[in-house]
Amino acid sequence: MTKRLGRWMALLLLAGAPPLVAQAAAPEDVAGTAGEVIDVRVVNVEAVVTDEASQPVAGLGPADFRLLVDGREVAIDYFTEIAAGRAVPAAATGAESPVSPIEPAAAVGRSYLVFIDESFSVASLRDKVLQRLAADLALLGPEDRMAVLAFDGEHIEVLAAWTSDRIDLARALEVALRRPTRGNQLLAAERSRAADLDFAVEVVSELNTEQEIETMLREPMQRRANPEARSQLGRTAAAMAAAVRAFELPPGRKVMMLLSGGWSLRVAPQLFGPLIEAANRLGYTLYPVDVAQGDAQILRGFDVLARATGGRVAGSVKQSVLREVAADSGTYYWLGFSPTWKGDDRAHTLAVEVRRPGLTVRTRSSFTDVSKRTDTLLRAEGVLLFGGAAQEHRIQVTMGGMRPLGRRGKVMDADISFGIPVEALAFHPFEDGFAAEVPVALSALDEEGGRAEMPGLQLSVMVAEVPPPGSFARCNTTIRLRRAPQRLVFTVPDAIRGTVLWGEARITVEPEP
Repeated sequence: MTKRLGRWMALLLLAGAPPLVAQAAAPEDVAGTAGEVIDVRVVNVEAVVTDEASQPVAGLGPADFRLLVDGREVAIDYFTEIAAGRAVPAAATGAESPVSPIEPAAAVGRSYLVFIDESFSVASLRDKVLQRLAADLALLGPEDRMAVLAFDGEHIEVLAAWTSDRIDLARALEVALRRPTRGNQLLAAERSRAADLDFAVEVVSELNTEQEIETMLREPMQRRANPEARSQLGRTAAAMAAAVRAFELPPGRKVMMLLSGGWSLRVAPQLFGPLIEAANRLGYTLYPVDVAQGDAQILRGFDVLARATGGRVAGSVKQSVLREVAADSGTYYWLGFSPTWKGDDRAHTLAVEVRRPGLTVRTRSSFTDVSKRTDTLLRAEGVLLFGGAAQEHRIQVTMGGMRPLGRRGKVMDADISFGIPVEALAFHPFEDGFAAEVPVALSALDEEGGRAEMPGLQLSVMVAEVPPPGSFARCNTTIRLRRAPQRLVFTVPDAIRGTVLWGEARITVEPEP
């Protein structure tokens, strides 16, 4: 069964939303703010090292590397060489050397997220890539898994969730082969625009032989894209970034194969910043795949973007893309370090250097110190786009009054009340009672697929005594929405079990007179 997602339009209007007010099962006042939480986790950095012939280099040790965060060298706490998807036994080292958390010769799993952009793919070229991909599923190792998503320009379809079952994956790819594409139409319009540009430049050149005038005409026109193609590419780039952020985060090395023809548009590199940021935040290595025979110069630009995540452009339709990506992502050096996380959403630059001359390193360029608030927003987006676990559907949501605003009534204020199970709250002593802090996220999806999310809200619950299990912390707020039928999703982290709880409400709006 597939799950449909939507177009990327603004829906929530964030002005004027008052703060949440919360109550436990026994009526208690709520006040205060959340305290800062310091977390310590490991940042994984996968570094591909090649020689002057672009061949992978084996046999390096931790002493051969420098790991820099924000320009300053930091200690490498963990180190493993991976060759063809397996851990290489480490040479004997001193007691203070980085440790390898992986058993020698153990298989190191990879998670391949295949994103098929049908809005810019040319069917014949896409089909060749998918057929080769299906034929190469045997390359998946014992610890590998794959998921397949398809984007038709408005909706994302989950053709296969994370699985190691090659039969299920082959079926998903067969379904993908039967789906229509729009690449021929959109790219034909863009090529027509380019042909018009060439004709205009030719006419001007015949009237005026000065090279400067031709250059002045060509350069600004080349930066313009067909409006329909430009608008669609914006939705495509947003969908790719949303898939990275919201799809279930798998274990192992995370690889995303992006099958698209959108790379053909000259404006494209300007639109993929959020995708690069999301990939680096969550540790995905990107491998763009051209399925529209794009311009070689533009593809080189995308190679630069992909390398910012540790990846690169993955060949062409004449090559086995999975074989190429598996070879590139299966041989690398795994470096780990343990920074002190402050949860402030700050991005930090990453760089890996090799002390030996003549070698090149490819790795991601940053990581983000994600706050609990942002993490909750990401989880809300995931529930909204891909659904949530039924056993975690435990947030009670009740809609109150809805008041149209303005003369045209296009916007409304909506009163919302929801309840959080108290057993999901981590109460701690505070003054004369107990308190718990809860980040709350809210996302919305309208009937046409328009999606938006509010900034994270921090809820503080204060009670005289810890309420018994089965009680709820009751929360009330008013939010400003576009006046349209829509679905609202709330998510909060379960502080005790580490899962994410969610609830939803549907708003119906009577047609305007």
